[in-house]
Order: sequence, then structure tokens, then C-alpha cells
Amino acid sequence: MNALADLLSIVTLEPRGQDADGRDTFSGKASSADGVDATFGGHFLAQAVAAAHATVEDDRTVHAIHAQFLRGGEPGKPFELAVERVRDGRSFSTRRVRTTQGDKLQFELTASFAVPAGGPQMETAPPADFSSLPRPETLPTYRELMTGQDPIPLPEEWAMRDYGLDIRTIDAPWAPGGPSSEGGIRLWVKAAGPIPTDPAIQAAVLAYQSDESLADNIAIPWGATWGQPGVVFVSLDHAMWFHRPFDLNHWHLIDQKPVAVAHERGLATAQVFTEEGVLVASFTQEALLRLS
Repeated sequence: MNALADLLSIVTLEPRGQDADGRDTFSGKASSADGVDATFGGHFLAQAVAAAHATVEDDRTVHAIHAQFLRGGEPGKPFELAVERVRDGRSFSTRRVRTTQGDKLQFELTASFAVPAGGPQMETAPPADFSSLPRPETLPTYRELMTGQDPIPLPEEWAMRDYGLDIRTIDAPWAPGGPSSEGGIRLWVKAAGPIPTDPAIQAAVLAYQSDESLADNIAIPWGATWGQPGVVFVSLDHAMWFHRPFDLNHWHLIDQKPVAVAHERGLATAQVFTEEGVLVASFTQEALLRLS
């Protein structure tokens, strides 16, 4: 199975009917060990978004998620997801998703869905240097970029993996120009091949990507990465808002930056822009950061 097919299989869940509490249940594909003995947070996010989306009417799409990473997850063991139908209104629906392995609760997510509507519109300007950013085709692939590092700044299993997304790094500690002017990581991202335009799949795939490097931003001031000895780096919670329809068959700019670090916790945020500079999504994450 190639990397893109594997990614799509992660967000393709097996329905298991309803449990004794009336919740919709699903089985989700196990994660693989990618340099740590835990599950990549994007795996949790993507599967929970897919599960929640499977229980709402076709006239509404996800507009917000809020999640808590409770345990690390065990690679190689499939996940069970239970979706509580909290509310269905005329314009909005709310779902609560609980992801478990055996008898252990690993992850929780609340998702809100809305019927598309009109109303006032406000455009958020892209970064000031947007028009002068290098085109993604002129930048090395993620694997090419990491191959040129000595030493590789992240666990090799992670740095050299293919996971279905084409990532072209503009700014990062491991990019030639270093972090952005705001001290963050910026990337061009799209699917590494054709994917369905179904909004449920698009949202799940973007949720998967949203955990890929966001927390790394808070470690930049210390020259640290999550794979280094003496560094404890754990995602705690994650929030995401989907502002407009998008299509990851095309390039999108992920503009990330650190916000605050205190009491061993750091917050980073990101905005997602189309190639035309239209803001389509925002996300933020808090992570535990301990340095010794």
C-alpha cells in the first residue's frame, strides 16, 4: 500500500453499529511507530473527525473541533471510536467522540457542524511576504530536506517517512533560511496524489496534518526538537476551525508560530491559506515541554 492510500485508510472507518448507550461505534486502523512508542496525534484527530462526520446529515460540515490527548496510544493496536450525538438543531450539530484501546480512554474530541450559510464576510490578509514566497515546486521534498541534514534533527523513522502528504518547507530550524520572521515554521502542503473532494475526507486529512509540526514551534527558541535526548514533548490539547471549503489536491500555505511558553506548557497557532491567499482554516495546540 502506498503512503497516500495508507493515509486514506486511516480516515476510512469500519462501522460497528450502536453500543448499549446508543452511541455510534467504529473501528479505526492502528497507528504505526514513527520514531516514538506512541500514536501520532494527527492519527487521533483524523479518525475522530471522520467518525463524527459519519453521523451527521450531508447538508452540514465540520466547522470546529476541540480535542484532548489523554494517553499516548499504542502503535499496532486498532482503535475503537464511540460517537455521542449531543445535539442536532436546524443549523448546527454537535458530536462527542471517545477513542479507546481496550479499556483505556486515549483521546476525546468535540466537533461542531453547520449548514453552509450566507451572511457578512471578512477577508484575513495572508502574510505580508506571501507574494514573494518561493513556489512549492522550487523547494525540496520533506525527505530531500531531511536527507541533507547532519545530524537529522528528528527521529529518522519520522523524518524519512512518506505519509501521503507532499510537504515543502519554507521556514524551519532545519531549512536553509531558518525559522520565519515570527519565529515559526511555514510549509506548503497538499495531498501526494488525487484524493476525494468529499468535505469529510478533506477535513479529516487536514486535521491529520495539523499535528505534524505545530508543537515544534514552541521548542524553537531553545534549539530543541521532540526527538532529542532530555526533551519531553507531549501534545495536550488541540483546537481547529474550518472557515471555508478547501481542496488539498492543491497547495496550501500552513503559517505557524509560537505564542507563549510558561509552566512547562507552550502554545502555538497556525493559519491555512490557499494559493490565492484566502484563509480557509486555523488551528492551535498546547503541548508539554520539559527540557533537562
